Amino acid sequence: MRKMTFTNLGLDKAFLGFMVLGALVFFGVTVFFISQRVQNLQDSLTRSVVEVRGEHIGLDIVNHFDDHWMDMEALATALPFTDGATFRSFLTREVADGEHLVWAAFVTVQGDVVLASRQQREGENVGAEDWFLRAAHGATIGYAEVGEGERRLIMTLPLQSVGNFTAGFLTFHFRPDWLESKVREIADSLDVDVVVLDGSGAPALSSFAISEQDIGRVSVQNALAGQRTTQIEVWEQLGRSYTISIPHLPESLLPSIGWRMVVLTPTDQFMEQTRELQIALSEILGAVAFALLAMSLGFIRIFLVPLHRIAVNAHEIAGGAEVLPIENHRTTELSILSSAIARMQGRMLAAEDRVAQLESREGRPASDARN
Repeated sequence: MRKMTFTNLGLDKAFLGFMVLGALVFFGVTVFFISQRVQNLQDSLTRSVVEVRGEHIGLDIVNHFDDHWMDMEALATALPFTDGATFRSFLTREVADGEHLVWAAFVTVQGDVVLASRQQREGENVGAEDWFLRAAHGATIGYAEVGEGERRLIMTLPLQSVGNFTAGFLTFHFRPDWLESKVREIADSLDVDVVVLDGSGAPALSSFAISEQDIGRVSVQNALAGQRTTQIEVWEQLGRSYTISIPHLPESLLPSIGWRMVVLTPTDQFMEQTRELQIALSEILGAVAFALLAMSLGFIRIFLVPLHRIAVNAHEIAGGAEVLPIENHRTTELSILSSAIARMQGRMLAAEDRVAQLESREGRPASDARN
């Protein structure tokens, strides 16, 4: 008889290998797609954050101006009914703390300083200075050079006389670094960077050192063109960042000053939180994979191991070994298989008994009879 050969690969090993491979494929594919979705979530969140925080910065700038603008309008209302000394004291009170304003004055249409805080520059003519020339075209807020090239943030309000003629100008001159320090403080608290552009398109202030190359960025050009956009750009000082172009400041009591903003935040701002989320999801997936593996081992132990034992038992019975058939009724298939093996063994024993009876009757071995 030809000798039977068997492979070393059992059904339990094949099933376990299949489950391990399936778990690895499931884990890898799921982690890949989760990483993509988490990245998309991070992008969407960062875009929303830079938009909301950009609006917040614009609103803060407007609020800082509004307070001083209301003070200026109140002075303009009181000027016709106030004597010079009293009005000068009003102007001096505006600059008393020295935190915001450095100079407040009433200037005639010819540029003569009539009344000023602490009498500074009274009697001088400022008609040639840039801020005064701008004031002739209406209310203005912006940066300009005064005196010997000193740069200040200046707010100017034309005063109207009877007949709607300009009678003069009220002007507030702020400390050069007042607004810039405020904007930087706000930007730092919100974890963003900001560039503010004046009406001519030149950087009025920024929370970081801006280069000439950065002025040509698409976000800057979109802001100057009056387009509100959000995109990803690489800036020289900040690297890869989400940027939002804000073409105008929020509505307020101020006249239109033509300022525009670009607000930036790093694309990896929420990288740590994203990584923690990915790790948490990976841990959950790992736990699920481990549970599947444990369930697979349980399945093998409960169902496949008994099947293997029955198969070995059947092989031993077929080889003539005097062993009892294993009975297992855990599943229908195992019950049918074990019962069939038991019946097969019974028939084999019955056949052997018949052969033995025939041999005893004829007095010779059944094998000789067959020959």
